[in-house]
Order: sequence, then C-alpha cells, then structure tokens
Amino acid sequence: MSVKSKGAGAAVIAGALGAYLIKRKNELRFYHYEIVNSKIPEAFEGFRILHLSDLHSKSYGNDGEYLVEACEEFNPDIIVFTGDLFSRSENIFTIKRKVPMMKKLNQLAPLYYVWGNHEADVPDKARLMNSRLSEEGITILRNEKVRIYSGESFIELYGLELDESCYKNAEGGYKDLTPVTQDMLRELLGEPDPANFNVLLAHTPMPFAEYANWGADFTMSGHCHGGMIRLPGGIGLLSPERKFFPKYTKGLYLCETDSGKSVMEVSAGLGKLRINNPEMVSMCILRRHSSNDSKQ
Repeated sequence: MSVKSKGAGAAVIAGALGAYLIKRKNELRFYHYEIVNSKIPEAFEGFRILHLSDLHSKSYGNDGEYLVEACEEFNPDIIVFTGDLFSRSENIFTIKRKVPMMKKLNQLAPLYYVWGNHEADVPDKARLMNSRLSEEGITILRNEKVRIYSGESFIELYGLELDESCYKNAEGGYKDLTPVTQDMLRELLGEPDPANFNVLLAHTPMPFAEYANWGADFTMSGHCHGGMIRLPGGIGLLSPERKFFPKYTKGLYLCETDSGKSVMEVSAGLGKLRINNPEMVSMCILRRHSSNDSKQ
C-alpha cells in the first residue's frame, strides 16, 4: 500500500513539474524585427538571426529542450547568444549541463556565442565552458570576427568581449567603471570596413553610441534583463549596475552617425528575477528595404 502511495505521489510531482516546465515555455515571448539597411547584400534578403541572451541559472527542461523546441519554430539561418549563459554563482556541474542545450541549438543553425559580465567574473569556469562548446562545433567570438556567407556574398559578424572592469570596479561596485570608447573597440576588434554590413554581438547595450560610431550597422545585446521590472508604458526600472531607468532595456534603438543609421536590438533575456517582463526570444530579419510588416 505504501509503495503505491509513493508511486502515486511521485507521479503527481512529476506531472506538476511537467506542467510547470510547459508553463515556463509558454511564458516565453517571441519578437520579430526587421533590420533594414541598403548595405545588406541581396543574397541576405530575409536572412534570419535568432537572438538569445542571459540564461543565467534558468533551465527549460533537463537539457533545455523546451527552449530548443521553441527556437526550432523560427527556422533561423544562424543563432546568436549574447552572454551570461550561466551565473557566476553556479558550480561547474550545473554549468556543464548547459552544453547539451547549446549543442541542440547548434544543430538547428550555426550558433555564435560571446561572453557577458558573468563569464568575465569567473573566467576559469568560462574557459572550461568554451572548451566544451568548441568540441561541439559552436563558435565562440572573443574579440574576433567571422564572415557569414551566402554564395559569394557575405556579412561581417563581430563578437565583443569586454574586461570585467567595464562592468564593475575592483571593489565590486559600479562607480568609475572603465569606459567603452571607439579607440578601445578598434583595439579589440579592428577597423570595420564601411562598405560591408557589420553586425556586432556585444553583451552590454550601454555604449550603443560608441558601437555605432565605431562602425556597427547592427548591434545585438542583452544584459539589462528588460529593466527587471517593466512599468506601464514599457519602461524598464533597473539595470544590473543598479541604475534606475536605464536608456536601453528591450527592443529596437536607433543611433544616427556621420556615416548613416545604426540599429541595436536588445533582448530582455531568459533568466533572472523579472516582474511584468516575460522571458524573450527574438528573430531579427535582414531586409534591404522595409516590407512594412515587422511585428512585435
């Protein structure tokens, strides 16, 4: 009798856990954006970039299968992950459990990953993760670029990795941080060719003007978790630097430069505490000209 009771109890727990995980999947919000720029080669018209960020300690099933299933529906050409794949406080065993999820994502479409501030905080753990991910064929961009080809045409994809001092000071606070400048970006990433369509993966969106003036036509960022709490009117309350009402939290932003317009898409991410601020997966579709049908 007691065996049956235990079995029934386990079934109830398993059923409740399954319902919770399905609920978590259903709480994801999916955003479609058109990124319009005449520099985009014709061969990349309609090219689909799926953007993920800031998973932290969150999981979507044992191996992230619910997140992978959601991403599969987007039919991406490439997938980018803009940092904070794990939280600094996680142990190496829980961090390694994210490898199967990243492997599955890479099987959907080529996956490109850059570090965030949590990886920068625990570089030994991050380097071990890099080794495991590289074994699975995932591309980690550490102040590097790759060319994404379609036929003979290409776009440039840069991955920015900032020093920990850009995120917090030696005392662990947020005053007197190392500023991100165009000179720093040129030193880390080189000089982009303005004739090409240049995409920048950069964890923090805060230096958007510097990214734009460096030469990024399109930047993809995360870090701010949508402002953690979303107030009425879509206003994000707080940044990870403990700054109220940060300028960039979620969605599309535009910066005018001497050479034209630069666009940034900021993901609200997948993890961390959030209120009125669902987890986010975004699809950015490249267009030479607007089709006037972008959706949010």
